[in-house]
Amino acid sequence: MIKAQQIFAIQFRRLPRVEGAPGLVLASIDTSNGASPPRKIGLLTDVALRGRLAHYDLHTANEVAAIRKALGQDNGRVTVYEGWSGLGSCLQFWHGFGGSQVQPVEWICEKCTASNRADVGASVGEIFARACKCGTVKKITTTARLARAI
Repeated sequence: MIKAQQIFAIQFRRLPRVEGAPGLVLASIDTSNGASPPRKIGLLTDVALRGRLAHYDLHTANEVAAIRKALGQDNGRVTVYEGWSGLGSCLQFWHGFGGSQVQPVEWICEKCTASNRADVGASVGEIFARACKCGTVKKITTTARLARAI
């Protein structure tokens, strides 16, 4: 049996800049149809927000661009609507993206021995791939402070 989807209003607000760096994005969800304040999901970096919005192709490229534009300035706001089987599944998915931080990662390419460095937006324990200038791809897992290559 297919479970009916519920539509949730997910609200984003850009927090003020800190020392010239873009502020984080506060994500919250309206679970009461406006009867009470939205429930806070967490703070997201721009990278985490873009990754989340692109996940499962729930939002078109034009919609993602419009969201990014709306959040381009301090205190920018935008609301998106997503269908989920229930509040629990929606919150579980969004909570996985909260707590992301931009942090430096460093690794040495096994093929050409070049030192590589990049700034990534990730949560602790997140695994992603980065390519060296020679084209060799390395899987990196973020840790509490720095990332280590695996």
